[in-house]
Amino acid sequence: MNNCRAILTESVPFLIACTVFLSAISLHSPMLVFCLLLGSLIAVVIQQISWRFNLPKRQLIGLQIIAIAIILTAFWLDYFAAPAQAQFFGKAEDFFQNTLTQGSTDSGTRTAVSLVFNVLRALFLLYIAISLISVVNAVRKDEDWQSIIRTPLLVVVAVTIADVLTGFIIGK
Repeated sequence: MNNCRAILTESVPFLIACTVFLSAISLHSPMLVFCLLLGSLIAVVIQQISWRFNLPKRQLIGLQIIAIAIILTAFWLDYFAAPAQAQFFGKAEDFFQNTLTQGSTDSGTRTAVSLVFNVLRALFLLYIAISLISVVNAVRKDEDWQSIIRTPLLVVVAVTIADVLTGFIIGK
C-alpha cells in the first residue's frame, strides 16, 4: 500500500503539469480538448502499467516522456494543419490603404496599394524560388552551396526584420 501511495505521490506533479498544459492550450482549439482527454487516459494507463509491472522510476519517466511527446505531436499536427494566412508587409499594406484612402470614396487607391504589395510579394517569392534552385544545383554539382545560400538568407532575414520593424513603426 505504501509503495502505491509513493508512486502516486511521485506522479502527481506530472499529472498536474499535463492537466495545466492541456487546459491552457485547449482553449484555442477543439482538437486540443481531445488532447486533454488523451493525456488523462495516457497518464492513467502509465500509472496502471507501472503498478502492474513494478517498473523502476527510470522506465516510468521514459513512459511519461513518450506520453508528452505523443500529446505534443497531436497538438503540433493540429496547429500546423490550418493555413497560417501570414504574409509579409500585411500591416504596412493595411496602413497605406487606410491612410491613402482617408476622405476618399474611390476604391482605385486601395486596389493600387494592394497591387503594389502583391507585386512585391510575388517578386520576393520568385527570388526565393530561383535562389533555391541555384542552391539545389550547387549541391548536385558538389559545389560550395553554403556561400551561394548566404545572400538569399540575408534577404529573407532583412525582409523579416523590415516587416517586424514596420509593425513597430506603424503601431499595429
